Amino acid sequence: MQLQLVFEDQWSVPVWVGARLEEALGRQRARAQTDELEALFSERIAACVTNALEGALDSDLQVPSENQVRYATDIAKELVLPLPAEALQFRGAAHDFIARFDPAFRQSRENRRRARSPNKE
Repeated sequence: MQLQLVFEDQWSVPVWVGARLEEALGRQRARAQTDELEALFSERIAACVTNALEGALDSDLQVPSENQVRYATDIAKELVLPLPAEALQFRGAAHDFIARFDPAFRQSRENRRRARSPNKE
């Protein structure tokens, strides 16, 4: 059986489903005899497809890690910089932002540390 993922009628991706999965999907749909249960199953499928599509993206287009977001946010606050929306959406943009401003961030933190304890050098 073939399914089709269609993206705004401009691009489609065939998804081949084996006989075992086709049978299991048929049984699952039969279990969802009410509209409410069918809608819940459809939502589960949509969530799984979304996760699979996210995982299929090139790594720079995936969601940035929590650590990247936290570090980029710390940099933006410390250096009083606007944090580009893309840096919160894409791993590659977060990496680029961090790489660009990390040296100045580290220097700023070191300067603050030295200012708080000038006699400990």
